[in-house]
Amino acid sequence: RARDRANAAPRRTVATMHANRAVFDKQDESSGAPLKPPKRALTAYLIFCGKHRRRVMREVHPNKNGKFSRDEMQQVTVALANMWNNISPQEMAEVKAKAAEAKAEYELAKAAFEPNQLKKLARAQKKPKGIVVVEAVGTKPVRARTAYLIYCDQHRKAVMKQIHPEPDAKFTRVEMQSVTKRLAELWNRASAKEKDACKKQALKELEEYRVLKANYQPPIYGPAKKPAAVKASSKAMNKPKRPPTAYLLFAEELRLRLKQEEPTLDHVEVSKRISQAWKGIDLNLKKEYQRKADKAATKSGGERLPLMNNQSMLQGIEIIQPQNYHGMLEQ
Repeated sequence: RARDRANAAPRRTVATMHANRAVFDKQDESSGAPLKPPKRALTAYLIFCGKHRRRVMREVHPNKNGKFSRDEMQQVTVALANMWNNISPQEMAEVKAKAAEAKAEYELAKAAFEPNQLKKLARAQKKPKGIVVVEAVGTKPVRARTAYLIYCDQHRKAVMKQIHPEPDAKFTRVEMQSVTKRLAELWNRASAKEKDACKKQALKELEEYRVLKANYQPPIYGPAKKPAAVKASSKAMNKPKRPPTAYLLFAEELRLRLKQEEPTLDHVEVSKRISQAWKGIDLNLKKEYQRKADKAATKSGGERLPLMNNQSMLQGIEIIQPQNYHGMLEQ
């Protein structure tokens, strides 16, 4: 029976969820362009500020092309707030009418999207999770309300009207805290019959939520895009390469020979053998490598040295290596 009720519920059926898989690609019927989430409607105060901000900014900073400092922007904000506190009733009615019109347009544009889709779009823009590999099946269901939340939704409007009779006025934080406190007091004094009704409604929504959750498959995300590698500047590319030292010349040649004769050696073992061989190398052979390094440094002269190919390195080993040197490595 719970499954039947869930399938019959408006806007939350499984068929609707499957039909809304491509809601991110929803298009405008007239232009064919993707629908963008509507911006939140401006309040009466913001409309008032937008009407007078330019004039106040010119009064604070007469230079049109000048950059405002933080203190000057604070002066603009304070001046607008003072003007709002002394606004005439006629202008107040005018900006409130414009705010009501903007709110109606926002609600109309908001109706073009499925429930909770605006939150998903905003979340995707702020915190992208990466590339979607597998699209989601259906719409993620909203968590079921508790009995207390159901009771609060039933009485919130009446309590808000008692605390703030103005329907379009913006509530302060203290007033919202008063609303919350008042609802908690009403719940504590609620009759057992009213609480039982709220609990039954909560159980019903919980069953529907579990059915919808079982039919929902979340999207599978791939790895997020890695930031593009920073290209080396032309100055860094033209920077002359530092000439190799005697040890680097020795290590490069010996590394090639070890890789050819013992290809299974790992990098750590190769480096270890090269270090041991350099410590026990013949003094005359070390001088030979030092002469090669000095020659390379002289030839460099601040210019990039051409890379030596592997064949020339191996030939160099055959010429300068003594016959008993490889036996020393094996020990």
